[in-house]
Amino acid sequence: MSHKFLHSVNIQERLISADGVQSYDLAVNPLSVLLLHLKPLNDTGTLSDFATYLNVAGAINRVAVLLNGVSVVSMTGRDAAAMAFFRHGITPMQASHQDTNNFRRSLVLPILMGSEIYSQRSCFPATKRGELILEVDFDIAATGYDGLRFAVETIELPGAKPKEYERKVQLSGTFGATGINDVELPLGNLNRGLLLFGTTAFTGASPAPTWGRVATYLDNEQHGYSAHDWEVAHMMSTLQGGQPPSMDDHIHLTVASPPQETANHHEVGQGGFENYAFLNFDPTGDDAYSLDASKSSRFHIEGNVETANAFRVVPVERVKV
Repeated sequence: MSHKFLHSVNIQERLISADGVQSYDLAVNPLSVLLLHLKPLNDTGTLSDFATYLNVAGAINRVAVLLNGVSVVSMTGRDAAAMAFFRHGITPMQASHQDTNNFRRSLVLPILMGSEIYSQRSCFPATKRGELILEVDFDIAATGYDGLRFAVETIELPGAKPKEYERKVQLSGTFGATGINDVELPLGNLNRGLLLFGTTAFTGASPAPTWGRVATYLDNEQHGYSAHDWEVAHMMSTLQGGQPPSMDDHIHLTVASPPQETANHHEVGQGGFENYAFLNFDPTGDDAYSLDASKSSRFHIEGNVETANAFRVVPVERVKV
């Protein structure tokens, strides 16, 4: 049987002239992928201000997909970039990767509505006009960029009859103390993974990452992860062949004499992704290991916190259509 897809510009490019929330109608056909297109200008009169991919993704304080006012997707732009990488294996891409002041950058932030792109089985089902809304909370200028322009392209799958889609709604908080802390997770669906953000990464002479060591529990019994150190969790995406999240990290300015000359280059680093890890409950892609929280009374993650500060969790839930 032959299927078809429809790749189109859903929101035409526009200048975002002020901070705040803007809302847009989304496509009505079954929806596979949203491609958020960010086109800021470099604000690099000071070269060290050059913004990484992840920092430009931070121009979106929050992106949400709402069905009749209820969140299907809700997370920060940085979390969306990390979700695309850690959950879906999508390496961030950008054009005009220059540090010249007032050069126009071009970055794409993909948001998958199902488990994989173009899947007839796993995507968001058809809706009526006005039911499915995209909300974006913009930060139009920060260190390294300004003059933000924005557009959205969509990949629709006309005629698809999906069995499921994925719900990705952020939980956030601040750990009040070091040591054992529990974070309650949503019930009612199959869970395929947890994207974790911690303000403090594994860094320094005496590393003390926010999450420290983690474990996951279903009905107060350990399931999946009984003890998992943050620095190992951060690296787990490479276990199945994924590339490490190597990004443009920062710029060095070198002056050589004689003769006098300058050379700018980007140091390859992790560009902020060191603050993320993904606990994968679906490593085989067939839900053989996914945690079923649909009939449970409690689902939570335990962190043996080493630095008490802000955290975020984005559960990946399978929702049956």
